[in-house]
Amino acid sequence: MGLLQTAIKFYLIVLLFRTAMTRQELYFNPLGKIVGKMTDPVLEKAFKLTKKSADNMLPLFVMMAIFIEAIVFFMISGDNIVLSLLKASYDIVGFLMLFYIVSVIIGSFAGNAQMSHYAMFFHRLASFWVKFARTFFPIKSNLVIIPAVIIIFAFFTLLNIGLTISFQFFSGNVDILNAVTSTVRSNIFDITGLLDAFVWLIIIRSLLSWVSPDPRNPVVQLIVSITDPIMEPFRKVIPTIGGIDISPMLLIFVVYFMKTMIVQLVGMII
Repeated sequence: MGLLQTAIKFYLIVLLFRTAMTRQELYFNPLGKIVGKMTDPVLEKAFKLTKKSADNMLPLFVMMAIFIEAIVFFMISGDNIVLSLLKASYDIVGFLMLFYIVSVIIGSFAGNAQMSHYAMFFHRLASFWVKFARTFFPIKSNLVIIPAVIIIFAFFTLLNIGLTISFQFFSGNVDILNAVTSTVRSNIFDITGLLDAFVWLIIIRSLLSWVSPDPRNPVVQLIVSITDPIMEPFRKVIPTIGGIDISPMLLIFVVYFMKTMIVQLVGMII
């Protein structure tokens, strides 16, 4: 079940990245070529969709992902189809929340001379949320990502609260207060889970520095785009010891400390 959920979400990420790419990038950009090869056989050859029409159908693809996951829930859990659809919707909505939060953060570094140009794709994916945040908070600097992240969290959390209450209704046990607190807590813990993923990326980034991989590789550039904005300031402050860069180890310690503090704070408040 977990493997299939991961596969569904991975392909959804590919479709989301496709919407952030131009037609030329799908043919000439290294990452774009990968996205094109994974999506063109389905979208253009099977369904005869143009790039623009496929991008406009993204909400339908999200619904299809929910439906496929719901079928899996239905077959495995034994719940009726309505409860399975609500479970799948809750899972995909939570995933989209995390995806757009990551996009806002990484996209804020687009245009930085030290950053990979792949950060621009995240910037395009996050542009709606950043523009929306600026309508309420006219912040010109990258500090706008703070209200943008809060808006994303609030929007998707409200969706999941509604799904949780609906699930309780169809289960015959409605508890609105429990639905609100449990959903807020769950979504905050999901965000802290991003810190675990970031730690693994730091480890991979450190290993890559030892083997000197091809800097043009799209996967390498993507990892660099995600990790360097945080690692570079640590490298500037923390000196090497005996020729060994210890900044990744200290950064991992800081990340885990932050996660522990957040989890404890949430446990005390909610």
